[in-house]
Amino acid sequence: MTRLRRGKGKLDVDLDEVRHVDALHRAGHGLIGGDPYKRHARNPLVPPEPAPWFCVAQASPAHWRRLRRFLLEAPVEVEIGAGDGRFILNWAERHPNRHFLAFEIRPKHVKRIYSGIVERGLDNLWVCDDDARGVLLDIVPPGTVEVVHLLMPDPWWKKRQARRRLVSPYMLDVLATVLKPGGIFRFETDVEGYPELVDALIADHPAFAPHDPDLAERFADAPLTSRQLWCAEHGVPVQRRYYVRR
Repeated sequence: MTRLRRGKGKLDVDLDEVRHVDALHRAGHGLIGGDPYKRHARNPLVPPEPAPWFCVAQASPAHWRRLRRFLLEAPVEVEIGAGDGRFILNWAERHPNRHFLAFEIRPKHVKRIYSGIVERGLDNLWVCDDDARGVLLDIVPPGTVEVVHLLMPDPWWKKRQARRRLVSPYMLDVLATVLKPGGIFRFETDVEGYPELVDALIADHPAFAPHDPDLAERFADAPLTSRQLWCAEHGVPVQRRYYVRR
């Protein structure tokens, strides 16, 4: 397993920082990897089409159509920040009648997820190596996603790195657009203070209902991420939130 460590403590974010990050996201700044539509170098890791690996800067019109068709043919779940793919590969294997799209920007992890798709013979999972914040609205048809999984995201502790934090009012707008009514935004973290931040942002967003703990039963048998396994082994509590799209 990848060597992991405990974070530095409690995430304490003030309203001014939230506003600053939100303004950056709405202006298209803070994307990891930069603007996906302006990448100059081709990523040599991306396999030839029609492989279930999507990269905005390299996809042909036919590949765009294949992904769009894939996302409309069955109930869809999206994972943002899939890491090494431990959760999404196992979850997709357990649910062959559902379709899954995993976003991950770290090349070694994207390659590992793709290798897992091929080795397991999965035809219900695609991986995308772009920052979901920049491409989700372009890739995913509005109102089609049943579940968005955001599991153990990096809190980006330093103020100068806050723009990389995934949860912001802008991102909630994005999720509200792609989720269908009754769809679920599933958020899990081992970082103290992060759930309270998300709760506060959700409370100010008209498209989402507050955390519903009864929904935990739906994911009771969900595979653990590598980070969650580490937390279980080291006695670190994981906090869970489930927000329903109104």
